[in-house]
Amino acid sequence: MIHFSVWITRYGKSDMKGILRSSKKKDFVMYVVYLVETSIWRVMSDPQKYKRSPGAIVQTTIIFDLEDLSMQHITNKQAVDAAIKIIQIYEANYPECLSRVFVINAPKIFSIGYPILKPFIHERTRNKIKIFGHDSKQWKAAILAEVNPEELPVCYGGTMTDPDGNPNCISTVNMGGEVPKSYYFSGKPDTSNKKSLTIASGSKEHLEFKVDHQGDVLKWNFHCEDSDICFAVYRKRDNELIPIVPHEKIDCQMSAEEGEINCDETGVYVVEFDNNFSYLRSKKIWYSIKVESFSSKMENGNHYDSL
Repeated sequence: MIHFSVWITRYGKSDMKGILRSSKKKDFVMYVVYLVETSIWRVMSDPQKYKRSPGAIVQTTIIFDLEDLSMQHITNKQAVDAAIKIIQIYEANYPECLSRVFVINAPKIFSIGYPILKPFIHERTRNKIKIFGHDSKQWKAAILAEVNPEELPVCYGGTMTDPDGNPNCISTVNMGGEVPKSYYFSGKPDTSNKKSLTIASGSKEHLEFKVDHQGDVLKWNFHCEDSDICFAVYRKRDNELIPIVPHEKIDCQMSAEEGEINCDETGVYVVEFDNNFSYLRSKKIWYSIKVESFSSKMENGNHYDSL
């Protein structure tokens, strides 16, 4: 038995530029993952309310409303990168949780944006996507063929309204809108107590840190003066580098990237800043990286071997 939940995303009315100037791309992506997990948990935790039997597969129908989609959505690199990352995570972890995707109110410019994302979408997922233009009679009929009307707002062809009769169900469905500029990150990240490092175009730099005690913590805080940089952490074993933190491109010109790992083994750990993907521009980063003893972190925050 399969139970269906319904998500409605008014992506066309979402201020992706504002969202990604007010939050880190990684945090935005993880928030979407949190919403996915929460939705699944909510259905599974109350089988009586959601009329599901134990062991039932929780599947989701997604409605992407692209009304007011503009070139800003398509040309914003941060937004496109976030969308690709979300697709990759969903494909890797929730492939059986998707029932259907309805893309509605798709403007002509959607034909520019969709090919960018399409290579990252598995064929089994592409077969679940139905795309419609602005003919509401057509897409409402298609949605109602698969979704109960009592689970849909009136504006999408269903029977749901707010208590005051609002057909858009604004108490349930986020209507989007512009992010206030007061929410934006203010200026550039602080460079005090940081060292600078320039990574030439098409090259990478390795910084080594010795960990003397099992359980010590390797902490980092860095930002790039312009654009992005790839980051990874390895443990050195003879001439081999064992991946600890996966290689990932980090957008960190607006806010610093912070993180830490518990070092389960002693030895030399290597922090990598990689600019191989940039053939024309060097990148200047500011960083503070330290090894902190676990005991001092727990007691008073003192640390050693600090850069």
